[in-house]
Amino acid sequence: MRIRNSRTSSLWLCLLAALAAACLNACGGESVVTTPTELKRWSGPHPNDSPLPPPQRRAIDRAANRALAATRGQLPGMWLAVWEPRGGTYVAAYGESQRGGQAVPQDHVRIGSLTMTFTATAMLRLIAQGRLQLDDTIAGVLPGLARDHPQLAHITISELLSMQSGIPDYANGGPVLRAVLRSPSRTWTPREVIDATLARARARPPDTPGWSATNYLILGEMLNEVDGDSVEQTVTGIARQAGLSNTALAAPSDVTLPDPVSDGYISRVGVAALADEGLRARRGTDVGDWSVSAHAAAGGMYATIGELGVWAATGLGNALLDTKTVEQRLRVTAIPPVGDYGLGIADYGNGWIGQTGRVLGWESLAAYNIRSGAVAAAAVNETASLPAAEHALAAAFPGLAKRLLAQPQVR
Repeated sequence: MRIRNSRTSSLWLCLLAALAAACLNACGGESVVTTPTELKRWSGPHPNDSPLPPPQRRAIDRAANRALAATRGQLPGMWLAVWEPRGGTYVAAYGESQRGGQAVPQDHVRIGSLTMTFTATAMLRLIAQGRLQLDDTIAGVLPGLARDHPQLAHITISELLSMQSGIPDYANGGPVLRAVLRSPSRTWTPREVIDATLARARARPPDTPGWSATNYLILGEMLNEVDGDSVEQTVTGIARQAGLSNTALAAPSDVTLPDPVSDGYISRVGVAALADEGLRARRGTDVGDWSVSAHAAAGGMYATIGELGVWAATGLGNALLDTKTVEQRLRVTAIPPVGDYGLGIADYGNGWIGQTGRVLGWESLAAYNIRSGAVAAAAVNETASLPAAEHALAAAFPGLAKRLLAQPQVR
């Protein structure tokens, strides 16, 4: 469940074109704005905590409301954070966090596979500490998993982080998501997801490039094995070290979000996206109380939009790592069909690094420009509607938005 496909893109473009001239207030209510006063772990130029000037704020509001209106009610809400070192900051929410409830910047949203950037940072810290090495294998760290699935034995941590393991992706259709759609309250263990995925599709040879969220479930199991704490404690600990108090990977049995809460939805665009993966969902489904345990260290975290921006400002964890490790992390390889990818981070070109994420009901984006220190973060509460937020971000960062909208994206 990772790639924007042609059918979904066409549907989205039709919706956008239909209401491209929508008025500012078409989505109901003014956006609610907060300005961060303390941005920790900034890894580029020091942030400008002044509010973004009114003309720029109005331009973002217009773009966001037009994009939201263009979905004709299919997308309830949108959250944006824009931080430009020379211009200032702007954090805003539009539409509804839940049907009938006004969105606010403090809402908690699920961030999907953006979780991988936290998991990768945790793993890279262990490597920097000498407790693991990039060329350590699954057999060496998780002998039980290698015994049960011998084809995984010689896959390295580096190959898992960089999407070059050849392991099939549990999150792109397949039996796991089909089971989640049938039994949304089921609590999964990472091992159950890994076993179910490999029962239906064999791994390709190691060093085979290809996007796979399954890699990060395995990395989560490695963190649990080596660090001694649960993966939830370890990954949430990374968020705390970055100064984030409203960002976490909850326990597998916890299906709730903290207040203020957003609900996620599967609307028309989401139904079409899932259908392209061979999955069926009912239009209008509210997944707010569904378990996300199947995603764990690959996609189970939540955050607020402001804290997602702070995380982007760390270089998605790079500020927690030493220079040598960051250099290794940013060496990218072409991973078809999603583009250039490093060790748990994507390269969008022109200095922009980041990642997008999807989990049923929500999509998200965090991006950081290593040249300018600019930050863009976005979230939506519909399964396949991130393009709405990307169109809105074009008011602040047209080059980034154009790149994101023009190419398949990490999900």
